[in-house]
Amino acid sequence: MNTERVPTIAESIVTSRLLIVQSKRLMLASAARRFGLHGGDSLEKRSEHFRADTARAHKSYEAAVLTWGQTTSHEFRIVAYTSLIVLAEKLIFELRGTIGAVAAGDRVEMATEVEVLEDLIEEWRHSARPVATAAVA
Repeated sequence: MNTERVPTIAESIVTSRLLIVQSKRLMLASAARRFGLHGGDSLEKRSEHFRADTARAHKSYEAAVLTWGQTTSHEFRIVAYTSLIVLAEKLIFELRGTIGAVAAGDRVEMATEVEVLEDLIEEWRHSARPVATAAVA
């Protein structure tokens, strides 16, 4: 009797995106190593091409995890927290850039909002850290 569990379509999508990212990372590492050993414009361009491909593949993997991943999985929580952190950091950067252009009373409010966001980011990092450790173990 065959008792193997067949992966769902959603699991297969996430796994395939992860395998693509891993393949791209291997190609990038190989190209970067060759560039480091031999130099040259063509190897540098190839490394940059693989770097961009790897970044796109990683974004596709993250999107697949958030769309198709099980919300109870470690990878989902890691990707979700990372996405929240990146978004909050962008918002902090934008808020800090506009603080000087607003009225004095609004500056205090904006500075408080930035501080709250910074606290949230630290909580998210702390919350994701044990999950990341458990996922690796």
